[in-house]
Amino acid sequence: MVDASGRDTFLANRFQIKHRNPKHNSSAIYGHFTGARRNPGQEAGNITIFWFDHGWFWFIPMQNDITSIGMVTWPYYMKTKGERSLEQFLRDGIAMCPKLTERLTDAKLINEVEATGNFSYVSERNHGDNYVMLGDAYAFIDPVFSSGVLLAMNSGVIAAEAIDTCLKTPAKAPAALKKFDTLMKHGPKEFSWFIYRVTNPIMRDFFMGPRNLFRTKEAVLSMLAGDIFGKTPIWSSIRAFKMLYYIANITQPKRAFMGWKRRKFNIRKVDDNVVYNA
Repeated sequence: MVDASGRDTFLANRFQIKHRNPKHNSSAIYGHFTGARRNPGQEAGNITIFWFDHGWFWFIPMQNDITSIGMVTWPYYMKTKGERSLEQFLRDGIAMCPKLTERLTDAKLINEVEATGNFSYVSERNHGDNYVMLGDAYAFIDPVFSSGVLLAMNSGVIAAEAIDTCLKTPAKAPAALKKFDTLMKHGPKEFSWFIYRVTNPIMRDFFMGPRNLFRTKEAVLSMLAGDIFGKTPIWSSIRAFKMLYYIANITQPKRAFMGWKRRKFNIRKVDDNVVYNA
């Protein structure tokens, strides 16, 4: 059985093995707009990220002049929603981000705003006797790098290879499933290192003012483009990038500590009675 149920997590829910990621905890409110101002020329289809005080926004161009706008924020900020509708809460958040507000000056909301809470999770396992769990059916991480489709498609390929081995040569099934498990965990692990730190002010400096020392810029771009499987040459430069990040934290201890303290505050668990309905 192949569980490709996405965030419905068909098997994980029934096995009761799905858990919120304790290292990350965010919520999203999102809607579709027409008339949003995109980047000029060939960059019109590029995804844009906007920061604001309580998280970040995605700006994802789609077909037929439709743009997906999503506010990813922390649970503590969701609790400030009060009696506001989801649409009003989203619009109030957008108003706190001048650059995004400018992009949406002539935009029109065309659907009902939706929300999802505490969406980062992982299951205790991704396979068992006669079943595998693919993509979001196994784990879901913050969409900041738009890695979900890549991980889902790749999990389909490696699952097909594992299943083929299990059916043709059952004696090799344990090794095939072990390899499947290793690769399934590899993708979320590599992206998560960056996701856990992307709101840190030091990491923001790295992202907003990139340098190519030790070819780190090329390596990070390759990683974000999905070049994390197989015999990719980027890993030495990725390790150099991480080393430079840790050195920057050591040389800016107060800033690093405040960033760590702020993140700990952001991801803390809050009362789950937050209302995500309009």
